[in-house]
Amino acid sequence: MAGILDLSCEIRLLIYEYLFIQPGGEILGLSREPKHDYDNGPPNTWVADSRQLGLVYGSDSDRVTSTNASFLRTCRLINAEATPVFYGKNTIVLYAEDNNDIFYWLLDVGEQNRLLIRHLEIGWAYGVEIQSSRGNIHGIVEKIAEMENIQGGEVQRHRDQLIKVVKHLEKKTIRLIIRTLNLLVANQCLESLTVYLPGVDGGDIWNLPNDNLYFAEEIFSNSTADVHACIPEALRKMVGINSLTIGYTKDIELAEEIAQGVGARELTIRVYAEGNTLGLSQEERVQWSNKGWRFEEVTAHKSLVRDESVKKKSRQSENNSEGGRLKSSMLMG
Repeated sequence: MAGILDLSCEIRLLIYEYLFIQPGGEILGLSREPKHDYDNGPPNTWVADSRQLGLVYGSDSDRVTSTNASFLRTCRLINAEATPVFYGKNTIVLYAEDNNDIFYWLLDVGEQNRLLIRHLEIGWAYGVEIQSSRGNIHGIVEKIAEMENIQGGEVQRHRDQLIKVVKHLEKKTIRLIIRTLNLLVANQCLESLTVYLPGVDGGDIWNLPNDNLYFAEEIFSNSTADVHACIPEALRKMVGINSLTIGYTKDIELAEEIAQGVGARELTIRVYAEGNTLGLSQEERVQWSNKGWRFEEVTAHKSLVRDESVKKKSRQSENNSEGGRLKSSMLMG
């Protein structure tokens, strides 16, 4: 009986696409299930473990949709032919209850497999929200706001200490985001990149405009305060992508400058996945429209004229992924 290796390469590639291209075009890298809605109460232990630990540390739970990734281990030839389809034909979506897992997942899949990823979405905001809830950062920030107008040196010293705690968490998150982006810069052939950043445009942390995050200042800015400028600096290194999506910012001038710099043809501003509005006033919508933006529900899009001086990074990745073979049990279907 003829086996798959007896078929022509063209037919095998069609089979790989049937096996690996997901119905929604997305593979959840660090999660076997959709995000949990903590507004409806905490998840049970089984669900939480399957979400946060699933791919990196192993889990007995099944994915909602199988990735069929175990087929990649059939033999070296199939691994070499099919791995580019697995990583390159789907959008790899990364979010975790611990944002450190995002960095280590990208590290764990290996350099060769990172080179095969064409479409990547990273959601750091979700991890910040969960860490904020678990660490009772809500209560700390509320306490800071309450103590602002209370007289007394001891009270103000205590308030200053609490502020330092929150700012330390903010800097820690920013450093982690930069570390992850720099890892991608070193080895990437991305066509599209979506980043969900924690923080709210124009917000004041002490006034709690966003009670889901432990800091509310927008970190997508050129401000040198609290190393915020390092994130746009890291994004500027992602040369060669065609489409850049940022969630969420109102600094469209900075976003457009970065998109033009990396050579993107399409720029999108998007609210967080659980959001339902861009939060723009009518005046702001008119201003954005006059600058070439078009609106579609929770997104704003702008087509850009590509700067031909921006050279696409050389794609030297081979159709052999041995140097970065599947190492994460989470990719097993």
